[in-house]
Amino acid sequence: MTQLHRAYAFDHAAFRAELAPVLEAALSTGDAAPLAGFIDGHLDALSDPYEGEPLAKEWRKLLESGDVQELGDFALTKYYDGDLDMGLDADWLEVKDELTQAGASVGLLLGAPFGPSSQPFDPGRQGSYFQSEADVARAHETATLLATQNAKLADTLAPLLGLLAQAARHGKGLYVTF
Repeated sequence: MTQLHRAYAFDHAAFRAELAPVLEAALSTGDAAPLAGFIDGHLDALSDPYEGEPLAKEWRKLLESGDVQELGDFALTKYYDGDLDMGLDADWLEVKDELTQAGASVGLLLGAPFGPSSQPFDPGRQGSYFQSEADVARAHETATLLATQNAKLADTLAPLLGLLAQAARHGKGLYVTF
């Protein structure tokens, strides 16, 4: 089964200020209670990560496992609109291969994982990555330079350039997941 690249414009600065410390601690300890408290405290700003609907007071009925990963997935919806997926779907593999052949970092396409290396945030268990607003601007600049230097690469990088440009235009970071 091919992994599908999903990417969302993401308020990385607000995430770092509000949820990141709670999520990192929960990932480190396995204690999901602080995440449940975060969800309860921000209910009006959250959505169901599976269906995209606004999160109801009975959100716990939606849980499949109730672990830190799943609660983190719910809490994270405060910082992106799940209806606005601008990912590359299965085409990400071609972009990844071309970046690798060009000697460029795949981080341009993905970003960096979040959390302790022994237990990173990965609710879908297939990969989850983040780019700050500054990371997006740098990635866009680097990908633009690569595309300018290589016409063949330019065609392949066009979708990546589009999603980076869109996030940068809105002053957002990126949340990439599979």
